[in-house]
Amino acid sequence: MQIRLRNEIDLDGQLEVIDQVYPVEVTEKNNQLYLIFLNEEKEKVLIKSGENELVMTRFSDPKSIMRFLADKDAVISLPTPVGIQHFVTSTHRYGLDRNEQEIKLDYDLKTLETGQLFARYRMTISWR
Repeated sequence: MQIRLRNEIDLDGQLEVIDQVYPVEVTEKNNQLYLIFLNEEKEKVLIKSGENELVMTRFSDPKSIMRFLADKDAVISLPTPVGIQHFVTSTHRYGLDRNEQEIKLDYDLKTLETGQLFARYRMTISWR
């Protein structure tokens, strides 16, 4: 089975599309979907998805955790070249479709301090 992550990123009017495919392990437990794969840096990535929340953990050094709540904001901390930065994910669309084996996720990434928009994302995650 493979996972496909397709991400359209709007960074101040500049559109970038990232399309990645990796072998994936898929499991379900307690009504949560778990997608586990190795990214291009050979880091383990875990996507945990439920009806109203998605958490993506990248087991890098330091570990990176992104959290998305359906129609809500979530505060996250991400490692950057200048140290740990705090951001807000503002999720506009989140949908987990187990039958179609697809997750749709649209969100804005904003700075925590000022709420300034960093970038807009439209992501589709599928596994087949």
